[in-house]
Amino acid sequence: MKLNLNDFDKIVFDMDGVITSELSYWQSAALGAYDMLLSHQHYGVCGLDRKWLRKNYIDIYNTVMCGGRTVKAVKRLGVNTNWDLLYVVFCVSKYINPDLSSPDAAHFHSVCMFIENIDLNAPKLYDALAALAAQSLGKSSDAFKRSGSFFKEEVFSVFDSWYNGCDEFDGIKTEEKLLFPDTEIKNVLSNLKDRGIRLGIGTGRPRAEIEYPLRRHGLFEYFDKTLFASYDEVRSAEDELLPPEPLAKPDAYVFLKAAVGGKYTNREIYQKDFDKAELAKTLIVGDAPSDLLSAKSGGFKFLGVLTGAEGSGIEPYFKENNADYILNSVLEIK
Repeated sequence: MKLNLNDFDKIVFDMDGVITSELSYWQSAALGAYDMLLSHQHYGVCGLDRKWLRKNYIDIYNTVMCGGRTVKAVKRLGVNTNWDLLYVVFCVSKYINPDLSSPDAAHFHSVCMFIENIDLNAPKLYDALAALAAQSLGKSSDAFKRSGSFFKEEVFSVFDSWYNGCDEFDGIKTEEKLLFPDTEIKNVLSNLKDRGIRLGIGTGRPRAEIEYPLRRHGLFEYFDKTLFASYDEVRSAEDELLPPEPLAKPDAYVFLKAAVGGKYTNREIYQKDFDKAELAKTLIVGDAPSDLLSAKSGGFKFLGVLTGAEGSGIEPYFKENNADYILNSVLEIK
C-alpha cells in the first residue's frame, strides 16, 4: 500500500531504531547484565572496577551480547525496552550457570543460543524467565517477576546507572547518536509539521530520556508534547491499574496513551473506552516486532522502517504480519 499522508493528522514515532540509534541502550544493558551477574554487590562474587568497565564498554557489549546477535534474538521475541534486554540476559544466564564467576565469552554464546531457541513471546515470556532465574537461585519465581521489585528497583536502577551515569563516570547516553544527520531528520519533521500533522513519541524510554537526545540535536521543537508517552506513563498506569500483564510494548497502551492520552484516564485507555475514530487518523512508525504488535493491537495503521536491530532483515516479518506500509527509513516519509 502506498503511503498517503493526507490520510493522517497525527504521526507517533517510536524513537530507538527509528530516530535515534539504539546502540547506546544495548551497551548499557550489556554493562548492567555484566554488573549484576558478576559483582558481589548484586548476584556475583567479583569485585568489579566500574570505571574500567565504562572505559571498555564496547568490548563488554560485544562479549555479553555476542556482537549484537543476542539483541536480535531478544527483539524477535517482542521484547521492547532495553532494561528488558538486561532482564532476559540475566535470567537466562543464571539458569545456564548460577555460579558464573568470570566474563566467559563461551557462557554468553550459550545464553544467545538459548534465547534464539525460545518459542515464547513477550509478555508471557517474562513469567517463564522469572521461573528459570528462581529455580537456579533457590527462590520463589515471584521474587523475579517483571512486575515485582526486583525488576522495578534493581534491574531498572542498575541499567539507569550505566545509561545516565553516576558520580564515578559519565553515562553511555553521552555516546548516543541519531540514525541520520540532524539536518535531514529536521527536514522530514518540518515538512510533516507544515502539512498540519501533529507529531508525537511512543517509546519505552523514560520521559527524560526522550527529551535529552531530542533537545541535544534540536528536534524537540517539532513535536507536540501532549502526544508523548513513555515508560513513566506506563509504570504509572501499571501502579494504578495493577494489570495481569505488563503494559509496555507489545501491549498497545503506550501508543494509545500517545494518541489520545490527553483526553482520557488511564483506565479508559486500558479498557479502550474512548472514541475509536481518533485512531483512524493516527499513523504509528516503528522498527521492531513489538512496535507492530502494539500498533495492531491498538487499532492503528503501522509503518515499519528498516533501521532497527535487524535492518532490512525485518522486512519479511513486517510483510507476514500485515504492516500497512514499509519504508527504508523515516527519511522516505513524504
